[in-house]
Amino acid sequence: MNLGFSIQTLFSKKDIVVKEFLAEGGQGSVYKVLYNGEEKALKWYKKSALGNKAKAQLFYDNLKKNVERGTPSEDFLWPIDITHWHQDTFGYIMNLKPAEYYELTDFLLCTVRFRSYRRVTDAALNIVSAFRQLHNQGYSYQDLNDGNFFINPQNGKILICDNDNVAPNGEDTGIIGKPRYMAPEVVLGKTKPNNLSDRFSMSVILYALFCLNHPLEGKRHIVPALTPKIQEELYGSNPVFIMDPKNKSNGPDKIIHRNSLLIWPALPDYIKEIFLKAFSEKSFTKPSARPTEIEWLKVFTRFRSSIISCSCGNEIFANGGVAICEKCGRNAGVSFELNLGEYSIPALKGSRIYKCQISITDDNQALDPVALITQNPKSGKLFIENKSGHNWNAITSKGEPRKVATNEAVPLKEGIQLTINEQPIFINAKKGV
Repeated sequence: MNLGFSIQTLFSKKDIVVKEFLAEGGQGSVYKVLYNGEEKALKWYKKSALGNKAKAQLFYDNLKKNVERGTPSEDFLWPIDITHWHQDTFGYIMNLKPAEYYELTDFLLCTVRFRSYRRVTDAALNIVSAFRQLHNQGYSYQDLNDGNFFINPQNGKILICDNDNVAPNGEDTGIIGKPRYMAPEVVLGKTKPNNLSDRFSMSVILYALFCLNHPLEGKRHIVPALTPKIQEELYGSNPVFIMDPKNKSNGPDKIIHRNSLLIWPALPDYIKEIFLKAFSEKSFTKPSARPTEIEWLKVFTRFRSSIISCSCGNEIFANGGVAICEKCGRNAGVSFELNLGEYSIPALKGSRIYKCQISITDDNQALDPVALITQNPKSGKLFIENKSGHNWNAITSKGEPRKVATNEAVPLKEGIQLTINEQPIFINAKKGV
């Protein structure tokens, strides 16, 4: 496509003008264009990627419907318009990727690094939340892989691209996915991609995000040539989790999988448990047994609340009340914990309680903080601030009932009980601190 080329879009009924070539992929090329007076991105398809005329028309019609339905979440670079056909092909319009966002593969290759492990966790939370919203609106992504994500390493915000393959769950678009990320049942041809196979692919992305290795590519992946038969066994007929504690046949190599060997032992047990569930034999063979998006959200919000910054600059994963820095040996100085019933989290400046941790929530509100720990800069005293938008019921340390209004802050004291969205929260002082 030449610079200066113009074509009319279906919904705006105005011409777009191609200004700059940006990138090329297997399906087509991406250009910067002028659309309704604003700079946007245009993905223009190669004829060879569309298949025969009937297939191409089905693909076009599905893309048109996605434009009409609108994005399920602001985390998607969703199609906002589609061009008319031109010489047996077409393209669609989406927002441009901001410069501060990098491809997921840059992180996996360590050419870009997150600002902190909190930001890794924020990225994971944002990925899971976006797919929860997508799935709960009746879509399946169908081709979830490492090329779909742009991430801001400073804040963990994400953008999901290549949404042209998204379709109503169960609808066959002819897409099966990218090798290494497809669910076993899709690899074996037992089913077409759906929201349950999306969950498997998402689990692969999440493990890679945290441990910087592929969860199924252990010792059995180290071969002179990855023949089709070996690939079918690795990803389809006989997959084995690289960190499976019982089956060591596909365990990590001490050099190639050094990242997993360093990071996995440091993760708290509840993080290990959800990955073990995601890559268990049951999840491989029974898609409905895979962790749901809300399960991932609850685990990762708990994890984020338990990441503590030591004064030496190291991050500590507080586990079972233990918060000793492995780098300098200091105690992190956690004076209070918030008991949420099933578990407790450290109460430090910046700690949050998220809505999904304590109650059933709408898709787009799962990561809304309902409580925030603040600190008086002069006295150093800690407070818990009501961010829920509703009054809390509270019982003071003296046993007296009271209300806590929105944006009101309560000092942390042993024995205070709060009721947030009908969930009791207890403030406990850490002994010996």
